[in-house]
Formats: sequence, C-alpha cells, structure tokens
Amino acid sequence: MAYTVKKLSELSGVTIRTLHFYEEIGLLKPAYHGSNGYRYYEEKELLQLQQILFFKELGFSLKQIQKVLGRDDFDQLSALYSHRKSLNQEWEKIGLLLKTIDKTIKHMKGKKKMKDKEMFDGFNITLVKAKKGQSYSAAEELVGQSVKNPTKSAEDVEKRGKAYYDSIVKTAHALFEELAYCIEKGLDPADGEVQKIIKKHHAFAEQTHSATKKVYKALAQLYAEHPEFRKQLDPFHSSLAVFMAEAMRVFADRELS
Repeated sequence: MAYTVKKLSELSGVTIRTLHFYEEIGLLKPAYHGSNGYRYYEEKELLQLQQILFFKELGFSLKQIQKVLGRDDFDQLSALYSHRKSLNQEWEKIGLLLKTIDKTIKHMKGKKKMKDKEMFDGFNITLVKAKKGQSYSAAEELVGQSVKNPTKSAEDVEKRGKAYYDSIVKTAHALFEELAYCIEKGLDPADGEVQKIIKKHHAFAEQTHSATKKVYKALAQLYAEHPEFRKQLDPFHSSLAVFMAEAMRVFADRELS
C-alpha cells in the first residue's frame, strides 16, 4: 500500500514538515512521485522511517542516523534485534525505578523502613549489571569497583534527569563517531590522531571512574567483549569495538600507571 506524505504523517505521528526535511537531506525519500506531483511511500520507506524513529529514541542525532543507515553493511533485521535489547534494558531500568518509588512511598508513610542504599536503585547508569543467572567477569568487577562515588552518581542523575543522561550520551556518541571516521581513514589504533580521541575518552571515563591503567584496560576488554557495550558501538562501525579496545590498551600502556 502506498501512502501520501499526509497519510504517512497521520500514521507515524511525524509532521509533514519533518518528512519533507528528511527528504531534503536524503534521510528518507519517497518511493516515487505520482503524476499529480504527490509523494508516495511504500513498505520499504515505512520500515526506514521506523528505523529513524528507533535511533532517535536511543539518543542518536540525525547526522549519526544518516551515517548508520547509509552504510553498505547496514542490516535492518540486526538493527531491530539491537533495538529490542536496548529497549528491554530500558524497561528493566524503569521497572527498578518504579520499585524504588514504591519502597520510598512506604518508607515515608512509615509502613516499611527502607535501607539507605535502596534509595538509589535504578539511578546508577555507569555500571553494566549482570542479569540473573549470570556471573560478573573479573573485568566487570574491576570496573564496577572503580566507580568513584556511586551515591553521588545516583544523586546527579536524579537531580539532572534526562538532560544529564542525554549529555552523557551525546558526548559518548561524538567520540564514537570520531573513532569510526578514523577506521574509515585506515588509521592504526596507535596513530596519534586516534590517541588524541582516546585521551578525551579517558577524561570522560575519569568523571565517574578511577580510570587507572588496570581499570582502563579492563574497560577496554568490556568494550570488545561485553554485549551491552558492543551494542553501543556496532551502529557506528562494525569494527569499532575491537578498534577502540586496542586503542584504549595502547593509551593505557603509554600514558597511565
């Protein structure tokens, strides 16, 4: 079935002006233009728009989305599996926050005393948590223990909310983009240009972790091997996780003690 831009706007909730803009920048083009001059969108374009909206929900900029969707090796089905994992993780986080709210209400009403550490369940976004039935690897344990002040991190997230989280995502994505560009240029992980970017990443990590040589190398291992880290990097470039991990190890050996 073919949809006009007006019908697609009604179906998706995306404004007509936005759809026109997506066409102008080459992000989403109509399947064809009718003899009446109308734009028409078919299933392929609907799925493309769905991908755009998924990536926007996950914090990607339009420039980043355009780069990801324009890659020759982009696979829609693989991307959907990745989106599903991300949304499941977010759902788990929301569930934990709801439990924290319920416990806090009972605590304030004097019905059930709440442990101090329970007040911040769900707020700490700096740790990758093992799911039930899984064990933490040595790298996860080391990185988890390196968090400078879990309570302060939780308070920061609580006070600043989504804007604070979005700023973290924006900074990380900018670094990932720079490194992906280095891969496309054929640079080595030890190249000076790459190492300058990694230096910025280390400073970024230092905001929440005591990123010593040992910790930073453990973090590099997680970027390369842990699925929760890999899914953050794969949309930027299929080789980014391994490339970045190696660059981090080089930086750690050269610059950290």
